[in-house]
Parts: sequence; C-alpha cells; structure tokens
Amino acid sequence: MIDYYQPVEINIVSAQDLDSVNLLFRPTVYVSVSVTRGSRDKQVTPAAVCGKKLLRWNYSMKFYIEDDKIQRNESVFVFQIKVKKFYGSKEVVGKLYVPVKQLLHLNEEKTITEHTKIDYQVITESGKPKGCICLGFSFGSVFKGQITGCDSDSNARVREDCRLGVWGTIRGVPSAPCEDDIYA
Repeated sequence: MIDYYQPVEINIVSAQDLDSVNLLFRPTVYVSVSVTRGSRDKQVTPAAVCGKKLLRWNYSMKFYIEDDKIQRNESVFVFQIKVKKFYGSKEVVGKLYVPVKQLLHLNEEKTITEHTKIDYQVITESGKPKGCICLGFSFGSVFKGQITGCDSDSNARVREDCRLGVWGTIRGVPSAPCEDDIYA
C-alpha cells in the first residue's frame, strides 16, 4: 500500500525541576518517545547528563508518520521520562502528550522553526504538574511511498527493522506502545 508520510525530527534538549528524580545518586534518566497513531516507531534517548537540577540530552530522533493520521488529528507524541534505579527497577517520573497536528500547524504558521525550542510542562503519573522538558521540532516534506517490510494492517507482524506503520485503534487517552527498553 502506498501512503503519504510526514517526516518529523525531534530534538530532546533538556528537563528541569523534576523533583522526583534524585540526582545525588546519579540515576539513569532517559526519555521514551512514541506516536499513538500513524507510526509503530518508538525511540529512546541515551542516559541524561545530570546537573544539579538540569538533565541534558540534546538528542535527535526522526519519525515518519502517516500524513492522513496527522490531518485527522489522530497522531500524538507520547514522551515518558523514566528513571532506572541502580537495582534495576524502572519508574515513569513524568509524561507529556503533544498532538502532531498542533506542531504541524505551528510549523506552517512559522511560529516554530528547526531552531525553536519549546518548554512543555511535564505531568506525573498522578496527573500533577512537575517540572518541564525542552524540545525542538523540525518537519520535512511529505512524501509518497511504500515502506518495505511494513504493512499498514494493525494485526500484521512487522519486521524488527521496520520503522514505519500504523497500530490499532486507540480510543480515549493517548497511550504508548509496550516498551522494549534498551535499558533492560
């Protein structure tokens, strides 16, 4: 099946004032990024460089999202800030949901450019605001193509190296796909 795809590059710059992260013990703090509809892709940053109250990544990721899912406002970026404790357990210390269509609209209005950094309020698992994350976004040109090895049927088995596709219908609150963490 030939679809139209919108390339989106995200730069995860930094996070600050995440009080639930005890930087004294130098934990492994990383960000897991996924898209609710329009892409099966999920990416994870390397461990953050920890300052006194600032976590720095300055890490870029590229996603290819089905353009029709963006236009129908179905695609949402899901950012999860996670901490891996020294004994191996993982904890989500902050979340952020950003509709891709909203970013595309800001990009079309020239409100954001590839050099614009945006601070977003992060929420905890309980829904309380806690700290912020600084992100940059850049959009490429929409292209038409067929992605080899990817099937847009949500029940299809997708090759491991497949970076594009669609997952099943998600209703209500955006949720991330199951995590196959590189920090396992």
